[in-house]
Amino acid sequence: MVILHNGEYISKFVFAPVLKACSKASALKPGEQIHAQSIKFGLLSDIFVQTSLVAMYSSCGQLELALNVFDKMPQRNVVTWTTMMDSCLKSEQPELVLFFFREMQKSGVSPDDFTIVSLLTACARLGALNLGRWIHGYINRMEMELTVFIGTALIDFYCKCGSVDDALEVFKSMEKKSVRCWNAMLHGFSVHGHGEKALSLFSEMEMDSRVRPNDVTFVAVLCGCSHNGLVEEGRLYFSLMQRKYGIQPSVKHYGCMVDLLGRAGLVDEAFEMVIKMKVAPNAVVWGSLLSACRAQNNLAMAERVTRRIEEIEGDDSLGGDTSHYVIMSNMYARVGNKDRMAKARAKIGKKPKGWSSIETGGEVHRFSVGEASHPKWGKIEQMLDEVKTKIGQDFEMEDFHNLHSEKVAVAYGLLSTTWPAPIKIVKNLRICEDCHQLMKLISLLYDREIVIRDCTRFHRFMEGYCSCKDYW
Repeated sequence: MVILHNGEYISKFVFAPVLKACSKASALKPGEQIHAQSIKFGLLSDIFVQTSLVAMYSSCGQLELALNVFDKMPQRNVVTWTTMMDSCLKSEQPELVLFFFREMQKSGVSPDDFTIVSLLTACARLGALNLGRWIHGYINRMEMELTVFIGTALIDFYCKCGSVDDALEVFKSMEKKSVRCWNAMLHGFSVHGHGEKALSLFSEMEMDSRVRPNDVTFVAVLCGCSHNGLVEEGRLYFSLMQRKYGIQPSVKHYGCMVDLLGRAGLVDEAFEMVIKMKVAPNAVVWGSLLSACRAQNNLAMAERVTRRIEEIEGDDSLGGDTSHYVIMSNMYARVGNKDRMAKARAKIGKKPKGWSSIETGGEVHRFSVGEASHPKWGKIEQMLDEVKTKIGQDFEMEDFHNLHSEKVAVAYGLLSTTWPAPIKIVKNLRICEDCHQLMKLISLLYDREIVIRDCTRFHRFMEGYCSCKDYW
């Protein structure tokens, strides 16, 4: 790519907007060519151009290249630091966000609103409640304005870290609330199983003339109905959304309704709703129905649903989500059909690498499947053996030593925390049935409250029971 016109050097201010265009299009090759031109024209010390390069490489999924540019910068401002933090978030490296914040503090650069939101987002993903509370305290100490931007991020953070009361306190303290702010609080109530509170808050929202519910609002409301078995209320709001607000249901709205009906055992009605959808159902909607079939032990319907998913995702593991085969494998195992169980398992593709994190002593500890690098690994193994012994042979715990990351995290939680403090874990994937059963047993045998946030919802284990009522 030539950044010359009639042999004359074009202003450096051309580089940044062109790099921004490359970022939006995730155009790596043109971006690399512009990078080469910036070196040629001696712009390595230009903070504006270099920050744009960091953002471009981040948008193209090239964190290492973004880091390389960042490390070579002779000076950095708050925009540069925040751009680097956002790069880490895009690359699913929230721990690095915290690292760069500490380095930013050492350099004497003060955070702005965007930095704070990036930090809160990282804490939310890691479940780092105490660290996020420190950031909240920092906001107050620095007398930063509680803008809608920061306030919404705080609400989202507290909800995702399992502290709905703190989220509600922030929500109530905000003088101005955007629809995103309302939606964050509604969603927080819903995923924690507080459906009635979500509906009550929605009624307040309807009375506020400054905001108007949107499609995301109704996803949160319907999700709350689903998690609390509020079937009639769900039907009412699904109709209200269209009749009063003119919002046509999307795949997400239908997914909530299918989940709601499925949880209530209305599998046939849920199937009919999917068939009559005004938009093409995706694998997620069919997957919700499949989960209902699993909960109701409806193998015949599950096979019909799986065929529908295969039409969308394909029937092999060469790409796409194959979690439906995990469900089918378990269902076949329940009825003793070993042949079909084996065929289903053979189609299970390679899952993304699982990890779980737990915050103790002001530090976030992250455990990944197949890794044994933690400095207290020996004690963790001993605790896992103790748990296995305490559970006893009466319980069938398949693949106990497969060491799914949440098993390791809960063992570390038992080691590093004491009653009555809850053990809070964040997991990037859906918790499996084996681990779910294990958490119920540990909560009973060790008299501990265990809270796990997986990619689906919150699970609160107490006295041998889970708040999801074994439906997730």
